[in-house]
Amino acid sequence: MIRIRRSNWTVHVVLLVSLFLMACGAAATPTTAPALATPTPMSSDVFKPTPTAAAKPTTAPTVAAAPAKNTIVLVTSNEPASMNNWTTRCASNLAHTMCGDTVNEPLTWIDSKTFEVVPLSTVERWEQVEPNRWRFTLRKGVKYHNGEEWNAEAAKVSLDVNGDSGNGLDSFSYTGAISGQVVDPYTVDVVCKANCPILARGMLFSKFQAPAWYKTATPEERARKVISLGPYKQLEWRSGIDIKFEANKDYLPNKAFDAQAPTIRNVTQTWRAEALVRSAMVTAGEADWAEDIGFENQSKVPAAKVSGTTEVYAAVLDTMWHPELKKQKVRLALAHAIDCEAIAKALYGGVVPCLGSISVKGTIGITERNSKPRDYNPTLAKQLLKEAGYDPANKINLNVQSNRVFKDLEFMEAVARYFKEVGVATEFNALDLSKYTDVRSSGCGQFTNVPGYKEALDCASRVPPAPISMSSHIYTTSTSNEVLDMNTQGNRRLGCFNVNSRVCYADLQKKIDIASATPSGPERVRLWTEVADIAYDEVYFIPFFHNQMVYGMAKNLDWEPLYSPRLRVNTMKFK
Repeated sequence: MIRIRRSNWTVHVVLLVSLFLMACGAAATPTTAPALATPTPMSSDVFKPTPTAAAKPTTAPTVAAAPAKNTIVLVTSNEPASMNNWTTRCASNLAHTMCGDTVNEPLTWIDSKTFEVVPLSTVERWEQVEPNRWRFTLRKGVKYHNGEEWNAEAAKVSLDVNGDSGNGLDSFSYTGAISGQVVDPYTVDVVCKANCPILARGMLFSKFQAPAWYKTATPEERARKVISLGPYKQLEWRSGIDIKFEANKDYLPNKAFDAQAPTIRNVTQTWRAEALVRSAMVTAGEADWAEDIGFENQSKVPAAKVSGTTEVYAAVLDTMWHPELKKQKVRLALAHAIDCEAIAKALYGGVVPCLGSISVKGTIGITERNSKPRDYNPTLAKQLLKEAGYDPANKINLNVQSNRVFKDLEFMEAVARYFKEVGVATEFNALDLSKYTDVRSSGCGQFTNVPGYKEALDCASRVPPAPISMSSHIYTTSTSNEVLDMNTQGNRRLGCFNVNSRVCYADLQKKIDIASATPSGPERVRLWTEVADIAYDEVYFIPFFHNQMVYGMAKNLDWEPLYSPRLRVNTMKFK
């Protein structure tokens, strides 16, 4: 059963890569969004039970069919750190799915049925008008959840926030530095700092908020509530208990599958750290959908969906400030100290494949050479540590977000034991989502707006920045790459301008800038392969495995996972 599902995932990746290459085309060819169906306001009738036909007089009365449920409970692994999607505390994971993908409405989306780039409800079409400029025509009649009008002026405010690297938003990883420019009331240009040939694919993480509300809201109000454009709007957040949402009756759907009108009126997000508890809630009817319950629990729930992702679970090494992790041979020793296959077999039954690259195979720039997992070789690891002059007085902490992926704490506890076996002084720290977010976002991008930084690119020579103001040692992440191009990791984890990055080298940044601006084709592949080779040889990361998800579901819930761990609740229906 599992082998079949993994084969299906492979087919999906191949299809996605093929469509990606066809969609990008040459730089000189304008790229235009597909035509939309005529906008149709969502009717409140969608929530009414379907009328049943009257029974025939000659037969016994029939029992009317029960109406489909219009309330759903989602249980995630963590409580969101914030609903403010203009901060790093609204991240691209399922714990933050509501502030990111269901309350929010990105400009573009990669369709979960066709893998084509499509507009959602706020956009009619787009085209590339210059190498560094894309023009978006907005839909009239769209409003923010509080009634504020959606237009070019409002869009510009959000685009400017998304495109400022100092804000550290996930969208920056996919677009690079951008800003908005108003052309007319319903036309806005996205202007890139450099040429941006695949921008339309990267706008799927763009995040929007009602600008007038945001300007007057207090920091506490912004953290507790998001007012955006998506198919659902937030009602209340009861700390430690749940968050309530309801369908946006003014949502304007289009023919894209992920821009359909919601059929479930009320949504509740709650959270439980333990996968077994999440699966038990589904079995007991206390929840209708559960985030990653693990392979071992899929037979315990009424229904389960197994899905591949574009995520790689990996360790990010602080090459900037940690005295030992600055040394390439120490980093390489750590990679050779770990028997990833043995851990994966023990925890996941060998179903989850170990990787050697920061992005999944099929990504532009990823090759057999730079994705080969490191051999488990403790003898070599000890030799490398000796050659590097490793000092055990400089402890190396493993900072792990609790329950980011299934059995991640057990996995990283095993990694810590392997480190100790080769003589590395290490400490294992399991962090809640809020603290982990502080650790993750204390990187080089925090200096972006500091005078002189952009010219010097001297991250390593500066004092580690807030929020934690110290070395992050090693932190773990399940890093995704929906567009399957190393451009994402170049912007996010290999460059000088993202708060998640612990890599900032002027010569590498120059290579990233050139590769990002190169149109799709063999030269772009060559340039990103060179960047990925450097990342592999220098061991900036220790990749572990290709993350796969098992979702627990109510038997009557109709839903198919995306190719990445994201959730659009408007695509869910009860049978």
